[in-house]
Amino acid sequence: MNGPQNTTAYVMGIAISLVFLIIAALISNSIKFEGGANPKDPRKRKIWFWTLAGLMPALNFLLGFLLIRPGIKNPMYQQQYNSALGIATILAIVLYILLGFVLSKVFKNGKLGNWF
Repeated sequence: MNGPQNTTAYVMGIAISLVFLIIAALISNSIKFEGGANPKDPRKRKIWFWTLAGLMPALNFLLGFLLIRPGIKNPMYQQQYNSALGIATILAIVLYILLGFVLSKVFKNGKLGNWF
């Protein structure tokens, strides 16, 4: 049985993934192009993208576990929510990386093109 809390886990995972992707894009666009033979700006953009990729699932899981799970009183529904939260966290990181890859290929000559 899927309760509304399970749907909340998936929606929250998608939303946090998209918010972190927007944050990564904003940070990447704020890093100035460097001239010269060995510019360091592409590396900075890549580091920010992957740092946010590591922080995003942790935040997603903690928000779900600390904010939503305590409101579920039935132990069976708590178990179902724990499973849904784990799956949603994995799906969120996959979505973040997949959309990041697509954006880096679409904007391959721009600042977002340095993510991969």
